[in-house]
Amino acid sequence: MVGVSGKENVRRVGAERKLSLLVLLTSGLLLACLKVRIFFIAVLALVGIGSVVFLMLHPVSAVCMLTFLAYGNVSGAFLPGVFSLLLILAFIAWTVRAFLSSDLTISATSVDLTLVIYVSTLLISMVFSRLPEVGGPDLLLIGKALILYALLVNIVRTEKAALQVSGALVVGAALSGLMGLWASSHEKMQVLLGAVYRASGLTGNPNELAIVMVTAVPISAYMLGAVKSRFGKFFFAIVTLLLVGANLVTLSRTGLVAMLVVMFLIAFRERRRNWVKLLVAAFFIVLPLLITPEFWQRLAGSGYALVDYSAYLRTGAMKAGLRMFAENPVTGVGLGTYFVKSTEYGDLLYPLVAHNMFIHVLAESGILGLTAMLFLMGSSLRAMEFAERTTVQGSPLFYLARAYRFSYLAFLLCGLSGSIQNNQSFWFMPAASVFLSHVARKQASNSVENF
Repeated sequence: MVGVSGKENVRRVGAERKLSLLVLLTSGLLLACLKVRIFFIAVLALVGIGSVVFLMLHPVSAVCMLTFLAYGNVSGAFLPGVFSLLLILAFIAWTVRAFLSSDLTISATSVDLTLVIYVSTLLISMVFSRLPEVGGPDLLLIGKALILYALLVNIVRTEKAALQVSGALVVGAALSGLMGLWASSHEKMQVLLGAVYRASGLTGNPNELAIVMVTAVPISAYMLGAVKSRFGKFFFAIVTLLLVGANLVTLSRTGLVAMLVVMFLIAFRERRRNWVKLLVAAFFIVLPLLITPEFWQRLAGSGYALVDYSAYLRTGAMKAGLRMFAENPVTGVGLGTYFVKSTEYGDLLYPLVAHNMFIHVLAESGILGLTAMLFLMGSSLRAMEFAERTTVQGSPLFYLARAYRFSYLAFLLCGLSGSIQNNQSFWFMPAASVFLSHVARKQASNSVENF
């Protein structure tokens, strides 16, 4: 009885602390708006209280919402300020909640260490840069990504939470895919390239849309095995085909190659599972129907003069990056400087990014930055492999770990022809590796205790 009353007392104290915090926040909002109309004060107070309550009482739901916004690219197109505000509110609420409940955690993995080292090399490159101010926009994106990373690795601690976050990622990507297909059919929000139009979805960039589609396809495909209900399996099967179709209308050659490679590897790895056989059969049946004649022209490089010129520009941009590295091999030219300096180091008519993630980081952050980035990728892949190896085959976490490994592979393949080091997938994959390995460790320890 003493133990029960003790638990009740702890809960009561915790509730009182939360109530006190809400009163404090409400008072602060009111004091800050004394010179504003009372209606606005009331609305602002209610919105503030509601946001904090939601973020404190349902942190997993908050992280799912943020993941959905990040992968739906809504934040990058229509609601950048709202997304940033929600991100900061979630981080503050998580910190306060952890302080009040005394469950503040640090993931303490090799991924965290390599991530800190990598970000440090980016900051070092700015210190030694001749134009440190141009790295400001990139630094802002990195800061927001690190906040989401911290929320993911500290809040997603169960298999159910990992499934929910992964589902939010796929649904967000599906939103982008739907907008991309709509753009293609209505010839709106598109980028003219040669004789064809490329769907750009919500981001206004067809290559960015393709990366979101390609990295989401393996996760969506493996959700077929992770979920148990028939409706869930049907839903993710439809979403997978939608993502494939949306990738194709972007006319991204790298996106197509990465998708084919990953789908082939999934088919080979899961060749004994019926759901994979059905998915692969549907993939190869639908694929020829979705590839447009313009895509074949783009693949062949003979559809329009600009297609060949595009390859010429990419090669020139990569050569400019190698020249930058040769001149600044240790710390690079500085974060964000590649675009500004590309015409100076290459025979280009207008500024371009490297169109290769590894060359881009090498040029901007030198050998220090590239080495740190490779260590970050390696530690993330090892954490995913650990989660897959530790969990029971056929369990939802097993499927998720394998899905993220293939998703990360697709991202790295896209990185060979795109400067995508600031893409949301670059930062989400290390976070996924951490929370997957944490859940796997927790399940393994519970199995040992039960045994």
